Amino acid sequence: MAAAALAYKCMEVAYMRVIYSSQSDANRYRNELQTALQIFPPGESPFSSISDVDNLNNPTIVDMAASAKVVGSPQVAGTHVISAGSGSSFTQLINLAQAVNFAMEGSRKSRVAFAAVYPGPGDSQCKEGALSVKKALDFNFQDVDGLLRLVRVAMEAISH
Repeated sequence: MAAAALAYKCMEVAYMRVIYSSQSDANRYRNELQTALQIFPPGESPFSSISDVDNLNNPTIVDMAASAKVVGSPQVAGTHVISAGSGSSFTQLINLAQAVNFAMEGSRKSRVAFAAVYPGPGDSQCKEGALSVKKALDFNFQDVDGLLRLVRVAMEAISH
């Protein structure tokens, strides 16, 4: 379980590095989506300025309606239309949110695995191993080489 705790810490760090390196992209995706988001009054379609008959007879309007994704929001009254072209930004933000979720899951699982092996401070079982693992789990994600050194030391300590 101590090795599992270290593995989950490595998973957390890997995802945090992805998130950290994607920060500028995330801001760009957010800005693109905000620009693409159009808000219309409640009950009004984005295509209501043209009659329904004209909508059916105009292939451009039909294509626009078919390519738009309508999303309702309980916080803002109205209809939100996100153009199909901004779907890539939306997907990238969802992927980034998933990476955040995976990083947090890795962090949580590393703490759970550590607690399963070393239940408390009164536990005399492998104090050196516990301290080495704890030191690695508490290390930040920005110094990957430093973390890897701590993981190696912890793995040696728990194998003895």
